[in-house]
Amino acid sequence: MSEISFNELEKKVKKIKIEGFVIYKGNTRIFEYLKNKKVIKNPTKVYSITKSIVSILIGIMVDKGLIKNIHDPIYNFFPEILEFNDPMKEEITLFHLLTMTSGLQVGKFQSSKNWVKFILEQPVIHRPGSTFEYNSGNSHLLSAIIQKVSGGSTASFAEEFLFHPLGIKKYIWVKDPQGIHEGGFSISLNLEDMVKFGFLLLNEGQFKSNQVVSSNWIHEAKKTYKQFEAEEDRTFGNGYQLWTCEITNSNTKIEYYYANGLYGQYIFIVPKLNIMAVAKSYLQDDQSSAPKLFFEELLRSWMDE
Repeated sequence: MSEISFNELEKKVKKIKIEGFVIYKGNTRIFEYLKNKKVIKNPTKVYSITKSIVSILIGIMVDKGLIKNIHDPIYNFFPEILEFNDPMKEEITLFHLLTMTSGLQVGKFQSSKNWVKFILEQPVIHRPGSTFEYNSGNSHLLSAIIQKVSGGSTASFAEEFLFHPLGIKKYIWVKDPQGIHEGGFSISLNLEDMVKFGFLLLNEGQFKSNQVVSSNWIHEAKKTYKQFEAEEDRTFGNGYQLWTCEITNSNTKIEYYYANGLYGQYIFIVPKLNIMAVAKSYLQDDQSSAPKLFFEELLRSWMDE
């Protein structure tokens, strides 16, 4: 992990609208770029990293026995599904929501007056479990399930069992018209709180000797359930509201997984190297993958050492 690699990384992140980029080996911060102190203190949207946080909250519910089996059908939580008389819709489980394989058609639920109702009304266009399709509606249903099971809001459950144990105090979380915290894209966090979430993943659900979510849940969440087409020396896939990647370099393979939000928000975890990295950015769509490309260049340089 040479100084030359880090110098090159710093030059690259300074050229574009990356606000902060930090890398840890274990508990030691081995690289830091912070454009200013605001990125440390001020919560800003992390967009779809919200999905990964919701996935961990489902894991905590499973650990506590509040959810018995993620392979149970979601009509247990939304009995109105049975009114559609659609056998395929009745097959949808929590597992399908977690892995984005519900088969529900993607719809613009944000413009509807009742988001959950709109999402559930969408036709099933793929048999549940057969096809990955990125759909924030799946994530919002998970948040609605957390609210139904806990009897309080998703944020209240998160505060007690995730945010408080991690020391996350400053956050913003937008609600839908029915008061359900949006499950797919609307949490705001600062960079240091993203780092805390990264440590939770890196340490298999543990934070400062407190087991916040079981290591078994993290193990299951970071598995690849659907693999996408290979891209040069990389293969991508998805876990429980997380992304997975395997890089092949000569005869060496390295796996990492990550949470990702619009405009270049990333939390990277490389279990084999005990590496965790966080990027917070304001990048346009054509540059939004830059932090991932920079991080992968570092990984390749370390694989060559």
